[in-house]
Amino acid sequence: MNTPGHAETRGAATHGAAADIAAADVAEATDDATARRVARFLIREEPRPEEIARWRDAVRAHGAALTRERDRRLWSLLRSAPWLTSMVDAGLALSDPHSPVRHRHYLMLVVLEASPHHTRRFLPCDTSRFALIALGGRMVLAVLSATLGVVLVRATAWIWR
Repeated sequence: MNTPGHAETRGAATHGAAADIAAADVAEATDDATARRVARFLIREEPRPEEIARWRDAVRAHGAALTRERDRRLWSLLRSAPWLTSMVDAGLALSDPHSPVRHRHYLMLVVLEASPHHTRRFLPCDTSRFALIALGGRMVLAVLSATLGVVLVRATAWIWR
């Protein structure tokens, strides 16, 4: 039956179901182990419990829900294979810089940067000539990682469309 009231009810039910899925997604995908993996990827340090709670609240408040199937698959992949994080992040930086997967990383970075426990990771430090040479090597690895990441992200999007 396609009465106006029925269509509105069906639309409200669909919107409510989407909100329930997004809430479940945020709760499941922002567990403590995932938060630790993201923090270790970003600054190579463990986050404190209060930082994990702040990150979880930020993901919920700033709408970093994984609404597309590709994003859910990529997030699941990162949770099961954290060693792929740099490749996926680099690939998304080139192909979809506003992805909710990257948004979640940014939110963790903001929480960690605002914390007094990790300030040494964000302050400038003295560098030697060797550090500058090593930087050149890391730049080459970053280009390689970005190239592989774009292939991985596009393959995931193609497989799960």
